[in-house]
Amino acid sequence: MSTIPWRRSRRRPTAVLALRRAQRTVGVEAALRLPSVMVLVVEDSCTAFDHEDWRRREPPRRRLQARRDWQTEGRRLRTKEERLRELAAQCLDTPE
Repeated sequence: MSTIPWRRSRRRPTAVLALRRAQRTVGVEAALRLPSVMVLVVEDSCTAFDHEDWRRREPPRRRLQARRDWQTEGRRLRTKEERLRELAAQCLDTPE
């Protein structure tokens, strides 16, 4: 089974995982067979949980310092998501 995203692969995997934060999809078989792809799946899940937790903790606008801290945390999460997308490109676009 190829690790190439299914949209570009000739053979479409039977079961596909959507990696929302990495903005990719990957076949379940590839995730189970290749450790680097499994790491990507776990990192994507953790990042999604972190983002949801961050979003739910948005402070009111009148709490200026709490708001600034929250926005700083959001920037760090976006940076982490960018690195995750780079990791996804490295793991999925490079033939093994």
